[in-house]
Amino acid sequence: MKVEDSFKKYAKFLENLTIEEVPKLSNFATEDILFVDPFHRVKGLKNMAQIFTNLFKKVSNIVFKIDDYAVRGSIVYYQWTLTGYLSGNPWRVVGITQLAFNKNNLITEHKEYWDAASQFYERIPIIGALLRFFRRRISNQ
Repeated sequence: MKVEDSFKKYAKFLENLTIEEVPKLSNFATEDILFVDPFHRVKGLKNMAQIFTNLFKKVSNIVFKIDDYAVRGSIVYYQWTLTGYLSGNPWRVVGITQLAFNKNNLITEHKEYWDAASQFYERIPIIGALLRFFRRRISNQ
């Protein structure tokens, strides 16, 4: 099986993921996977699964869509959009993920890149106001 075929199976899994299906991450990743996003840097499948489970507990009506991808050797990059409701308010995050696959086509690294400032922190009342203020000041100079 090719890396791209393994990625396509993982992509389908992610796009249909529910809290009940999170334990099936083990079908796609190594036990010692490295997971990185703007809030976490953890090693281990159990830790990654806990992050996914917490996301489902905090965000309702999650829709995850992979918009595009590219494969280069054992690395896959994909652009994605996540929508849902965070604290009852609509929330949308757009990001890029880098996956690294081993020789058995299991994921060893899952690194997410997205703008936590504009897509998360600016939604918090006091912090958001400060970030928007500084963003305007910087862009007007």
